[in-house]
Amino acid sequence: MKTIFRFLSPFVFGSILYSCGPVLYSNVGQNVPLLQEKGEFSGQVSYSSSDGAWVANGVGLQGAYAISDRVGVISSFYSLKGAENEDDEWEGKGSYFELGVGLFGGNPDKKISYEGYAGVGTASIKNTSLINNGSTLHLNYIKPFIQSSIGFTTKYFDLALTPRISYLNITSGDDLQLVLDGMPINSGEFLDEINHKVMFEPGILIRGGFPQAKLEIQYNISTLKEPSEDYFLLNNEFVSIGLRFLISGRFAEKE
Repeated sequence: MKTIFRFLSPFVFGSILYSCGPVLYSNVGQNVPLLQEKGEFSGQVSYSSSDGAWVANGVGLQGAYAISDRVGVISSFYSLKGAENEDDEWEGKGSYFELGVGLFGGNPDKKISYEGYAGVGTASIKNTSLINNGSTLHLNYIKPFIQSSIGFTTKYFDLALTPRISYLNITSGDDLQLVLDGMPINSGEFLDEINHKVMFEPGILIRGGFPQAKLEIQYNISTLKEPSEDYFLLNNEFVSIGLRFLISGRFAEKE
């Protein structure tokens, strides 16, 4: 839960340093629209943050559309940049995009919604050394995923749990010799160790507000682990706060 503190810290304490080395994987948020009927559109704009090796902050955009009474499509985009501090040895930025399709359903009378989506995401991370003549460490990966959600949803409040299983396939990455806390690390060997891993990335979200617009807070974590406890090169925690809006006739029909 350290990510939540670091996520909130810029609002309370200003910029805080949590930087060790480059980031070679970053967890992101989940798109959980909780659709209920054909023609619904759900979207979100959020302030997003990942944490682990160091904090990266940015923006998240999500959209979802129900193309029938049971089938929906989802899409997400994130753009994150490492928090800056004068003592940083690395700076970095990255982007992630995903697209998925799946089924949704539920029991509106009991205020229960459920959904399941399968899709694929693609990411690019660019790290630049601030102390080693601008050396760069870039990588790209794709991430197929299966995501299911169970939610309690009302006119003014939503709560959802989302188990998610992902597969990490690194498609390219720079081979660079690093030294972190006096320990030599080869980035190519590190990427080989974490490549082709199946990851469990569960999440939870809470929404509250009006039927067509709710404030959403989301937290999730990845089980992808560092090969060694002596250094940190992964951002496996994620938290966001944003505005979720819904275009739907479900509430008007009941009035």
